[in-house]
Amino acid sequence: MPELPPQIDRYGDLVDDRDAFLEALRRPLPTDLRWNPFKVTRERFEERLTADGAQWSRLEGSPDLYRVEGLPGPGLTWAYHLGWYHPQGYTSTLPPVILDPAAGSDVLDLCASPGGKTSQLAAQMMGHGVLVANDINHSRISILAANLERLGVPNALISQYRGENFPERFRFDHVLADVPCSGEGTFRIDGGRYNPDRSGRARTLPRIQLALLLKALKITRPGGTVLYSTCTWAPEEDEAVVAAALSRMEIEILPLPGNLPGQPGITSWEGTDWPDDLTRTMRFWPHHTDSWGFYCAHLRKSG
Repeated sequence: MPELPPQIDRYGDLVDDRDAFLEALRRPLPTDLRWNPFKVTRERFEERLTADGAQWSRLEGSPDLYRVEGLPGPGLTWAYHLGWYHPQGYTSTLPPVILDPAAGSDVLDLCASPGGKTSQLAAQMMGHGVLVANDINHSRISILAANLERLGVPNALISQYRGENFPERFRFDHVLADVPCSGEGTFRIDGGRYNPDRSGRARTLPRIQLALLLKALKITRPGGTVLYSTCTWAPEEDEAVVAAALSRMEIEILPLPGNLPGQPGITSWEGTDWPDDLTRTMRFWPHHTDSWGFYCAHLRKSG
């Protein structure tokens, strides 16, 4: 059984059931697969899962996601290589679900690689509209392009900008800002080997995250929306960043769907208070979702 990093203990008072939280961190992640409508019908996909001997169920709050047991090596099947599905953790699918772009929208995925959320947005848009998938690193863009090709995404353009410097001459109806973070919510992914460093790089991340969020808001059309998300529980990278954006721009925090298994965002941490509107954001804990840790804030740009 892996040892839990001491940094995790700082969240003991934030969770509703500390023992269940710690127990969930010690369990391996389940296998979640997102059906890809660009390549196969839902019925045929489900038939393939059953024929392969898998037991599956659909998850509430993410309509195209399947939790699967008995399918060893989900990245090694011919159905994977044909693009019938994409392995994607439950909570990782929630930002696109919440953003909910309509067909024909102009959408930007600001930090897009490896492309799971980008391809999910494309499916929600039914392949219609403009979807820009942006990332900074060439090697990550190669992975992004390979996934979008495998999944048959028909309406995505790839760009390579520093997210903070994305050109402001472009405007979008919706922007997904799934920003780089300390990744504390991914503790289970590596079998407990991950040890987040709150004293090193993580201290510089909030500045980068705020710059990305402010850029996302600037290039969103008035009345458009931004989904800010991280895979960490660190308030410095979650509520604190959203609160800083609230103090700089005219934005509204939108309530999240009521069927999501999360807890409201917090309004104070280590002596710092934030607006009550932060309770409209949501924290996702592994003992509620049996998935990665995540944080989501849905923002509407005013005026």
